[in-house]
Amino acid sequence: MPKLVLDTNTLVSAFFWKGNEHKLLKKIEQGEAQLFISKEILYEVEAVVNREKFKEIIEETNQKPDAIIQKIISLSLLIIGPELSIKVCRDPRDNKILECDVNAKADYIVSGDEDLLSLKCYSNIKIIKSSEIINLV
Repeated sequence: MPKLVLDTNTLVSAFFWKGNEHKLLKKIEQGEAQLFISKEILYEVEAVVNREKFKEIIEETNQKPDAIIQKIISLSLLIIGPELSIKVCRDPRDNKILECDVNAKADYIVSGDEDLLSLKCYSNIKIIKSSEIINLV
């Protein structure tokens, strides 16, 4: 079973739209992949789903930000590891994804973010799009 770390946008997309990210979330729910998360990623997801620009989609999909966070927590293994001071991403906010991945000893980072995807691999962990992991799970 592949061990995954999903970036914030991938997690948010899984709840709001029915694309590959949503399909991946369903596979995680069915036990076909294992999701790892850190409190830093959870805090960022919470901030994103509470943004004004998502208010309409939250209402349309009949969801609540707190329920989204609870669902992510219920599907994830929370990683509490040492701060690694990783500073390799063009966008410093993405370093927390790499940090979670290293501490979790995950197999893949799933992202649509070019700042992460441009790395292709970090510490022997592949960074791929949701469309690619769907075919592997």
